[in-house]
Amino acid sequence: MDLQPTFRAKEAFKIVGVERYTGVGISAIQEAWEEFGRRSREILHKREPIAVYGFEDYSRDFVMNAGAFPKFYYIAALEVDSLSDIPAGMVGKEVPAANYATFRYQGPVAGISTFFRYIYDEWLPASGYVLDPNVNGDFERRVDDRSSTSPTTITARPTKRSGCRW
Repeated sequence: MDLQPTFRAKEAFKIVGVERYTGVGISAIQEAWEEFGRRSREILHKREPIAVYGFEDYSRDFVMNAGAFPKFYYIAALEVDSLSDIPAGMVGKEVPAANYATFRYQGPVAGISTFFRYIYDEWLPASGYVLDPNVNGDFERRVDDRSSTSPTTITARPTKRSGCRW
């Protein structure tokens, strides 16, 4: 685990996958991955090498619950070259180009939510950054090697707080 991020530019990219709202908690994310596992073969225009994404979309109906799981839209997805031919019941999203803070997590998938809590509850408040409202989300990316403990990059788009120097 890298507790401090690297900062890097990432070009815009597209994803297609299964979306769920986390209004009922983390189980909605598990449901998205279960359906994604059953249906990912339906996704066309897959980008090589195959990478899976979990995208947390905070642009719609976002609710931060103190002491509880936040509510947001989550997409279990594959990166694609085109947003055409999206299978019924799935969604597509283009993620804008930006400079991102990227953390590396290696461990069981069940521990990733704890690592997210570190990023948002500890690192971000102490960093001099805030989330960039132009991206309004974050994502994790894992090369699809079928291992639940393969390295995962967790990426957020921060911007400096006003009054802070780059």
